[in-house]
Amino acid sequence: MAVTIDFSNKRTISGIIILIAILALVIYLPGILLNTGPEICEIDGVCQHEAKIEFMNQMVPVFILSGVVIGAFVFFFMTTKLDNKKKDLEKITQTLMQFLNKEEKLVVKKILENNGKVFQSEISRIEGIGKLKSHRIIQRLSDRSVIEIEKHGKTNIIKLAENIKEVLLK
Repeated sequence: MAVTIDFSNKRTISGIIILIAILALVIYLPGILLNTGPEICEIDGVCQHEAKIEFMNQMVPVFILSGVVIGAFVFFFMTTKLDNKKKDLEKITQTLMQFLNKEEKLVVKKILENNGKVFQSEISRIEGIGKLKSHRIIQRLSDRSVIEIEKHGKTNIIKLAENIKEVLLK
């Protein structure tokens, strides 16, 4: 039976990073613990201050590994929260789209593609939707507070309602 590792999974990557960092700490820690601070300047002709400098040089990998472990923990917990938030937003988007008919979905999709704001003339250029149909669809969406209509000269700018925009465009 072969063991496969899914490297696209963020938890797997975090676990591997943490495991490597712990193994490196186990390897370096005994040598570091043996080098404690000196009280006397020279013992057997070796300057203890130089030994402290050497000890600090040995500590650099420990600090790096500590940073990697802390970074892995932060990465793991933050990506988990972001993934949960992304899944919640996808559910909300799917729920909203279930209440829209085919043409309304096309209009909302077009608005989303343009960062929540589009000219009404662009909506009428969607395949299968003419000027009259786009006007009726926009009016229905406006009545349900999905979009807002803003006058702009002889045309209109169609925007997602603020509460929907906050959810869908994050």
